[in-house]
Amino acid sequence: MVKIRVEKSSPVRRIKGEVSNLIAPGGQFLAKLDEFPREGDFVVRVRATAVVPRGAGWPRLRVALGVRADVRAPQKTLALADVKGGGEQLLEFRGRIENFPLPGHNPKYPGLLVRLVNEYDDGSGFLQAGQKKKKKKNVPKDPALESQPKIEVHSVEFEGPLFSSWPPASHTRLLGKNAGREEDRARRALERFMARAWRRPVTAAEVGRMRSLFTRVRPDSPSFEVAMRDTLALVLVTPEFLYLVEPAGEKGSRALDDWELATRLSYFLWSTMPDEKLSSLAKAGKLRAPGALGREVKRMLADERSWEFVQHFTDQWLNLSGLKRVAVNPQYHPDFDDLLKDDMRLETQHFFSEILRSNSSALQFIDSKFAMLNRPLAAHYGLEGPRGNGFERVALKSDQHRGGLLTQGSILLANSDGEQSHPIRRAVWLLDRLLGSPPAPPPPDVPELDSEIAKKKKLSIRQQMELHRKKPACADCHSDIDPWGISFEEYDAVGKWRREWRQKPKSKPQSLDLETELPGGHKLKGMQDLKRHLLSREKDRFARALSEKILAYALGRSLEFTDEETTDALARGFKRNGYHLRDLIARVVDTEAFRTK
Repeated sequence: MVKIRVEKSSPVRRIKGEVSNLIAPGGQFLAKLDEFPREGDFVVRVRATAVVPRGAGWPRLRVALGVRADVRAPQKTLALADVKGGGEQLLEFRGRIENFPLPGHNPKYPGLLVRLVNEYDDGSGFLQAGQKKKKKKNVPKDPALESQPKIEVHSVEFEGPLFSSWPPASHTRLLGKNAGREEDRARRALERFMARAWRRPVTAAEVGRMRSLFTRVRPDSPSFEVAMRDTLALVLVTPEFLYLVEPAGEKGSRALDDWELATRLSYFLWSTMPDEKLSSLAKAGKLRAPGALGREVKRMLADERSWEFVQHFTDQWLNLSGLKRVAVNPQYHPDFDDLLKDDMRLETQHFFSEILRSNSSALQFIDSKFAMLNRPLAAHYGLEGPRGNGFERVALKSDQHRGGLLTQGSILLANSDGEQSHPIRRAVWLLDRLLGSPPAPPPPDVPELDSEIAKKKKLSIRQQMELHRKKPACADCHSDIDPWGISFEEYDAVGKWRREWRQKPKSKPQSLDLETELPGGHKLKGMQDLKRHLLSREKDRFARALSEKILAYALGRSLEFTDEETTDALARGFKRNGYHLRDLIARVVDTEAFRTK
């Protein structure tokens, strides 16, 4: 066991940047560890106080572990955390030492470094250790923020490896107690492990095949543990572990058994195998009892593992991966920090999670009176928000031009070209993801908007789209698409609200042309009109689209014609019961489609 406490930071040769116990933005505290373990869990405890001037946000602490080297210090981040005001705090971070850069056994610079960095962002981008601040243009100087928040480090403790007992509990759970014949011990361990990995009871013949491998490798293995490691590795490369095995029935569809149903439910809501509670219900044959699945859905959504569902479903439903595919042109948006892309994605996911947690109306995806923001994202939107980097619920005023998915940076940026807003992409996203009416893909020879001609003629986006529709190959489709996208023009490529737009970074600003007429004759002018229209006339399409997306995700496949009746019933119940998201999920689990193969 290694236990080290460091109370004073000291410079380390060849590591640049300010080193101090009082860490200003970009500064760092270095704790040198002459001794350290090479395997096992460890904990780093930091006692620190935030020194925060009035009006500033909380400083952000990055904790990293690394090695010393001639040119640079390879390191890996252990944690990021806000240091909040209000006195001394104890921050505790855990990790596994094998996951971090370690020096060789005879290094030129022995030991490990625990590095603490203040990465406070004042609106001009996070600082990396050793960097100088590069101020962005047009960032107003606020006298209240001239003194940046600092982190006063009182001590750093390192302790590891951590074992409450030996052998550790995880070792005993996996291999059992060291007693009896090795072959019997291996058989019992394999029975437990295979049932867990394959998510069902295993037969004696299946265990016997794996145990035969153990008997073959044991004579050449230095220990029982090494032989079992090789045997268990084989279990983890079998199709039964790698795939969700649901054999088809002899005569068409069949009901899932309790083990298969438990697995489908767990991967739907947790993206992992069933836990002990779910497995015990399956083993007892009680998962199909009246109300059992509903109670499990409620329990599982309340568990922190449901964040996996939030992440994966929102990524698929809303196509949030598009954020990474769009490169923001710094000539058009010089103040944009690429780190905001991660915050934008998290904003949407926390927004979805808040509606799910509260089981409130899913119509808030169209418009809401709150947003989920952290300090960098609120500053990007020009709003007052949290002081830290964690996401919090923030009430919105009617004149703040936010609320719902349509005005979130993740949606607006992912459906732009990184320079200008792109009303066609945004319209297609709306029709596809929220209304379930995706337009047909364009023919391969149809060109994009001709931006060069538009620039020469100084055309607005709306005029460019009208020019595009004059082409015979484009007219039919775009007459149904373009009007939906015009209302998004109140927001630029990176999601900021605007009153006017520019063709080029330094060109003369032009007024927005927001008036449009939807198919059917309904006239709109701006985002608020679009939201009102969706809430008054498109709720049925929205309800069906969301029901369809969740059902497809739950089943893990594309929907077919035979699923139409199920989708319609889900949408009707969703609407009839007030558009409550968690209730919709419970009804999906209760469908015959979810319970059958």
